[in-house]
Amino acid sequence: MKTILIPVDFSESTLTTCKYAINLVGVESAKLFLFHIYPNQLMVADSSFPTGIDSDTFINAEFIKELREQAEQNILKLVKEVRLLIPEGIQSNISIDHMISGGEPEYEINRICEELNPDLIVMGTRGEGKKGFLEGSMAKKLMATTKTPLLAVPDSFTKLTINKIMYALNFSEHDFNTIKAVLDLFSHVEKEIFVIHIELHEKMSEEERMMEALQHSLEASYPDIKFNFHVLNGSDKSIALRDISEVFQIDLITFIAHKTSFFQNLFSRQIHKKDFFKLELPMLALHED
Repeated sequence: MKTILIPVDFSESTLTTCKYAINLVGVESAKLFLFHIYPNQLMVADSSFPTGIDSDTFINAEFIKELREQAEQNILKLVKEVRLLIPEGIQSNISIDHMISGGEPEYEINRICEELNPDLIVMGTRGEGKKGFLEGSMAKKLMATTKTPLLAVPDSFTKLTINKIMYALNFSEHDFNTIKAVLDLFSHVEKEIFVIHIELHEKMSEEERMMEALQHSLEASYPDIKFNFHVLNGSDKSIALRDISEVFQIDLITFIAHKTSFFQNLFSRQIHKKDFFKLELPMLALHED
């Protein structure tokens, strides 16, 4: 049974994210773990310290108590709504658990991952703050810190099928194992894998050799999987990536979340992250280890 951790903020896109996670499960047995973090830090104004600390602490404690009580009501309501999203034929296959916790979101999500050891985190890329896709968002922070595969779903994305998966590589010794992890996560899905590398220079003999070696290894290990391998030249990587996504009708982009910025490795310094994120496609970040 797979365990999928779904951090939720009760924003408008929360149900969309949950629906996407249910679709990922297919007919397999799985547990959906809904997790909400509310702020629990006491804020004491400097002007009231130390004489007013008792009253300010009491006021803030009451406010935090209200936040917790509201979160408890919201999570129970969400559980009922998510149950209604599960198709009748697989309701017995999917269990739903939930938890709320006070604290800092990044720390709490990493903590719960250590306890639950989930197979996957699925979360939206915009919440109450309506920040840009991964720009300063919690998804971006978690991609750099969690060892759990993280699938970030834009709130504007409504397509549920995952048939065409792009793996964007920068040639690493971990590429084979990372693609294997993707195949394991989506073992129940009839899929087509597009392995893509984009170069700015015209001479690509070394990249083509490395791609050919990876192609032989994957096709020998997974003869039943349909693979497509492309080493492409483009003067503008963001435009090339957009064109590839549109031409191949990509449903999901996957990549290795390096300790250094993946985008620093994949794109030239002249390309901004927002050029990539404008694709508004779900992204699955995996780690080398």
